[in-house]
Amino acid sequence: MENAILSIRNNFDSYLSALVCKKVNHQDHCHDILQEVYIRVIQNIDKINKAENVKSYLLKIADNAVTDHYRKQGNKNNNEIPADLLTINEPEVNDNSLQLADCCLRPMIESLEPIYRDALIMIDLEGLTQKQYAEKACLSYTNAKTRVQRARQKLKEIILSCCTYEFDKYGNIISCKKKSNEML
Repeated sequence: MENAILSIRNNFDSYLSALVCKKVNHQDHCHDILQEVYIRVIQNIDKINKAENVKSYLLKIADNAVTDHYRKQGNKNNNEIPADLLTINEPEVNDNSLQLADCCLRPMIESLEPIYRDALIMIDLEGLTQKQYAEKACLSYTNAKTRVQRARQKLKEIILSCCTYEFDKYGNIISCKKKSNEML
């Protein structure tokens, strides 16, 4: 158990700190909330170890801790939680990874069937919500969600077919080697 907690701290501490401190503009409160996050990690370590996506699980724990903090503050001051604090978004990427993704993934996305290509472009590149996409494509919300899931699965298959990847136990890519043309 101790190794699992240490591993989470080593791999996700800066990520969790960025998430929480972005929403809480007070250094002391940020550290208090982070401490609460790690208490919840310790309490839920068995669930975290079984989670398919540890990063998402930790995101939810941090999200709940920030919301709880503002609820406690609200009980002292007022009962409103700012709307932008109801959910924590991942920190903005300050590097060129979005340009790289557009450069490398765009041809792969373009190779998909039009219904899947359009779904991915509208949702993942243009930033529409799935509900907005459903309305624009004249689909039910359920059908839109299914189409997006299928499109992402098809894109994943294309990505995995072009390279050989090695993943850590959290599902993060730790190495990537392009497959030789003979194998394709």
